[in-house]
Amino acid sequence: MGKNEELAFFIAKTDELIDSKYIIADIKIVGVLKAIAASDTLVAIFKNCLTGFDYQAATAKYLVKSKYLAEGKGEFVLPSSSRELLAFIFSVLVDIDAKRIDFSQFINKYFYEDGSCSAGYAAFINSMIKPFRNSVKMLMESVIEGKLQDPVEAFLEQEERQKAQEQAAAEEKRREKELSEKSYGESVKAMRDILLADKTKIHGSRLKEETKEEYILVIDMLANALDAGDKDGIRYAFIAYKFAVKSRPFTFFGRAKKVAKYLKEILNAL
Repeated sequence: MGKNEELAFFIAKTDELIDSKYIIADIKIVGVLKAIAASDTLVAIFKNCLTGFDYQAATAKYLVKSKYLAEGKGEFVLPSSSRELLAFIFSVLVDIDAKRIDFSQFINKYFYEDGSCSAGYAAFINSMIKPFRNSVKMLMESVIEGKLQDPVEAFLEQEERQKAQEQAAAEEKRREKELSEKSYGESVKAMRDILLADKTKIHGSRLKEETKEEYILVIDMLANALDAGDKDGIRYAFIAYKFAVKSRPFTFFGRAKKVAKYLKEILNAL
C-alpha cells in the first residue's frame, strides 16, 4: 500500500471503532491496531513517538482522580502534545487488546457519565479515540504533502544516531572500567602527573639545552614503559630516572622514593 492507502485503511478502521457499539469495541480496537501494523509509515510514526516515552509516568499524568465525582472515579486528561497523545493512547489500546486493562472497569472509572455503559463508552470515543484519529490523520497528511520528513527515514536516521551514541558511550565506559579494574589505575595516573611535573621543571630550569634533553629523554622512557605495561622496561627506565633525579636533589627532593612507591604497586599488579 502507498501512504494514501495506508491512511485510508487506518481511518476506515478507526471510524468503525467510533461508530461501533460497546459490545464489539474490543474487536474494533484490534482492527485499529492491525491497520497501524499494516502501515510502514504509521509504524515508524509510533516508534518515533514511543522512543523515550515513559508509559507509567504518563498514566499518572493523564489518568487522574476526578475532582467532582465520587471516590474511586477518575478522568482522562488529553495530552497537550501530539507525540504524547499518540504514544499514550496507542499504549492504552495495546493494553486493552492484551487484557492488561479491563475495558469495562477502565470505562467505568475514567469515563463515567451517568452509570450507563453506552454513555461511558461514548465519552471514551469522544475524549480519547477521536483526538487519536485526528492527530494521526494530520501527521500522515503532512507526510504525504511533504511538509514533514518521512517518518521511516526519520526513524532510521534516529536509530543510526542513537546507535553511534550508544557505541561511543559503551567504548568510553569500557575504557573507564578497564582502568578502574586495574588495581594500579590510580598509581599510573599519579605517576603520569609526577612525570609531567618533572618535565615542566626541566623545561623551566637554567640547565643547558643538551642536559635538558637528556633529562627529558629519561622521563619519557619511564612514561613510555608505563603506557606499554612493560615490567622490565619500567624497571630499567626507573633505574635511569632514579639516578637522574638524585643528581639534582633540590629540584627533585624526595622524588625517587615517591616514584618507587607507586612503581611497586604498578609492578605488583602487572
